[in-house]
Amino acid sequence: MIRVTFVCTANISRSPYAQVRMSEIFGDQVRAASAGIPGTAGRPMDPAMEVLLPYEDDEALSHRSRPLTSEILDTSDLVLTMEFAHHMRILDRWPDAARRVFGLAQYVDGLERVAASGAAEARIDEVRSAMIPNSMMWDVEDPYRRGPRAAQACATQLDDLVLRLGIGLGYEPIPED
Repeated sequence: MIRVTFVCTANISRSPYAQVRMSEIFGDQVRAASAGIPGTAGRPMDPAMEVLLPYEDDEALSHRSRPLTSEILDTSDLVLTMEFAHHMRILDRWPDAARRVFGLAQYVDGLERVAASGAAEARIDEVRSAMIPNSMMWDVEDPYRRGPRAAQACATQLDDLVLRLGIGLGYEPIPED
């Protein structure tokens, strides 16, 4: 089972939303987590994003933000950032993690460029060689305190990226009830 960690700034909007959606869509096929860089500990999920989750989810309701740590990185097969700035902060602090850290949209694009096969863990290396370098063009815009339109646009983009990510890694979406 692949372990994916989503990373945004404070770990209250984008990354926990992506974590919850990955778990909802793909269930036990993948282990999703989230963290913030720089992040702060103990904040709940932003209500503007939480309300956009299609289900009332215990994972979202109990979410508490946490900063990215070396322990989190060490237990992640794939670390997917929401912004190029997050990617660079991680590499500045933990250069040895470079083989596992990518922009979320960048990685999804790379998955779709190759006919990756085999276990999800093996696909990480295969996709790395086909990816366009990360840059701000891959950023998922931060909706925090920008109103319901920005939150909805972010949620829609993340739903699409998470679905494409899971399918690209070889997982089957769980049928909705």
